[in-house]
Order: sequence, then structure tokens, then C-alpha cells
Amino acid sequence: MRLILIFTVFYFVEIYGLTTIADVDRMKHDISKFLSISRHNETEKSVARVAIKRALEAVGLSSMTHTFIHEETNEIGANVIAVQKGPHFGTSQDRLVVLSANYDTLEDNPGVDDNGSGVAAVIEAARIMSTLDTLYSRMYTIIYVCYDMKHKSLAGSHAFVEDILLPLVERTNAEIIAAVVVDGILHFDPFPGSQAMPAEFETLFPDAAHELHSHSHMGDFIQINSRSRIDDHLVHLFSKSYNRSSEMLSDDWPFHPWMLSLKMDIANITSLDRLYKKVARDQNGLHPFLFSDHSSFFFHSKKNDFEIPTIYLTDTLNLRGVRQYCVQCDGLYMMTEQNMKFLALMTDALIRFLIEMSQSSAIGVVDDLYSFMFNIDVE
Repeated sequence: MRLILIFTVFYFVEIYGLTTIADVDRMKHDISKFLSISRHNETEKSVARVAIKRALEAVGLSSMTHTFIHEETNEIGANVIAVQKGPHFGTSQDRLVVLSANYDTLEDNPGVDDNGSGVAAVIEAARIMSTLDTLYSRMYTIIYVCYDMKHKSLAGSHAFVEDILLPLVERTNAEIIAAVVVDGILHFDPFPGSQAMPAEFETLFPDAAHELHSHSHMGDFIQINSRSRIDDHLVHLFSKSYNRSSEMLSDDWPFHPWMLSLKMDIANITSLDRLYKKVARDQNGLHPFLFSDHSSFFFHSKKNDFEIPTIYLTDTLNLRGVRQYCVQCDGLYMMTEQNMKFLALMTDALIRFLIEMSQSSAIGVVDDLYSFMFNIDVE
């Protein structure tokens, strides 16, 4: 009886012959509706922001707009935040999990992959987790964030960490057990030579470079950036979720996306400010691998007191396929059958990861539901 009830609540979707937890049609709708036009100036961003808030509220989550001032330009930015509270929220017994993506774009860039795909995955993960809450208990709090101003010195994520997250931890003594930053998870290009990398890649990550070479430099992977030692446990847990999601979809998709793990030693970079100085780039060579919102979690103001376990997921954005030569070629034509399957895989992996990290009791039934649904033809 319990299984039948879940079947009626969840929309385990078969799309392009692929059965997934995530509803790909919903993600296609969100991307097409409000994540496929430039989100660079305030007028453009406000339209997307309202739509993101409505999408989060439609799944039963109250959302808030967190406004901040860019420290260098005095521009006003706005993040969208939704909190899925656990039973211990506001106490030292809580453990916080953050899932986030930026919603702004470069000027005149439609931003379907960068980063409409990341925002769509955050919204869909929130929908699934909210639905699970009607059936299963969950121990810990999940915070969903869509950042503004990634393309302006990471101002939105920096403001969120400093103005919202750290004060919450200081006030409640809760622990941040995971932060995931998603930055382009749509583009899949399994053709030899379709993947480029920054000039520093082979020197800094020789093992990863060898692995990419063995795959003929195809853009058929997800890249996961982390810090050596600090984030190893998080990388392991996400890898487990990713690999299991890949296994569940392997019979329906001939391609086998893999994971390229880049573990960084950032001991010589002590602050976010130093990240942007030429000397830091010259001495460490890590600038291309740090220039996204995960750096706001790496280099926060309480870094001497505690670290925030963080991973960054990306399809490498304009280093893959046609976007190497045309950065602004990021429109609706990116939503091919193959790319949507890749987005579905990544979103499923994120959902599995959230279930485990938040200690939802649904962890015991997800595989059973997959197996059940894989034997059913969905019209």
C-alpha cells in the first residue's frame, strides 16, 4: 500500500526512453519559460527572480529575497533563498545542507546551460525533497539558494555566506555538513576533441589530465572541484550518489558519463581577495578552477575557526564543444535529447545526495522505486 501511495505522488518520468526521478518536462518548462533569456541587468534579473520564487513556493517552500550591495560598485543585488527546515532547525543539533546555483548571466547570453540548468536542477530537487517530506521523516535542514552576481566578483554567494549562513551558524551552533554549488550541468559532448581545459590543467592535475587523454578529450563527464582532505568525504558521498544514478540509467542510455575529480591544494591562498590578485594566479595557477561561487565557501571570514565542506559541479561551461568558439551560443538549442538526459542524471544524483545528507528515511526506498518503475511502461 505504501508503494502504491508513493507511485501516485511521484512523477518518475520516462523521457526519451529514460526513466528518472527528476521530472525533465518540468525542468524543460522552467528553462524555456524564465531561464533562457539574458539575466544580466536588473530588469532581466527581476523577471527571473520572481519566477524562481514562484517555482519554489509552488512546491510548498517559503522563499525570501536577500538583497545586498556589491562592495566595489555599490550595485544592489538579490539572492533567492528557501529553507526546508528540519526538526532541529535553530538549535545546535541541526546539520545544514546547502544546494545552490547562480541565476545571473553575462550580457546578451541566454544562459540555458550557464546557469539555467543549475537553477532548474535546484528547483526540481527542492520539489522532490518537499514531496518526500509528506511521506518520510527528515532529520536535517536543507537550504536552497539562487545567487545573483556570480559574474561580478561572486558578490551574491559571498553575501549569502557572510550575511546569512555564518550568522545562522553563530547564532544556533548548528554545523554545516555540505555545500554544493552547481554551475552548468546540461552540456554533454561525447565526441573526441570536444573538451578543452585551461593551460594550467596538465601541470596542476596530471592524473586528471591523463584520465581525460584516455577518454580522447571528449566532453562526456561532469567535473567536481574540491579541496584536498577538507572535502574528500563529501566527494566520496556525492560520487556514490552519482555512480548509483548512472547505474540505474545505464540500460536506457548507451553513453556512460564519468566524473573528473579535481582536488586542489589552496593553502597558499588565504582569502577571497587574494584570489583576484595577479600574484595569486601566477604563484598557484588555480584561478580558472576557483572562479565560481564555491570560492565564497572556501574563503569565508570564519575560515580560521572552521571549514565548510564544499563541492563544485560543472560541465566546464565554455570549455566544451561549440561554446569554446562561441561563448554566447547557450540558447534553447542546447536542450537536445542527449543534453536533457545528462541534466536528468545530474539532478537525480543531487536528489540522492540530499536524501542521504539530510538523513531522510526515504533513503531506504529510492532504489526499490526505481526498480519498480523500470518495469512499467509510462505513457
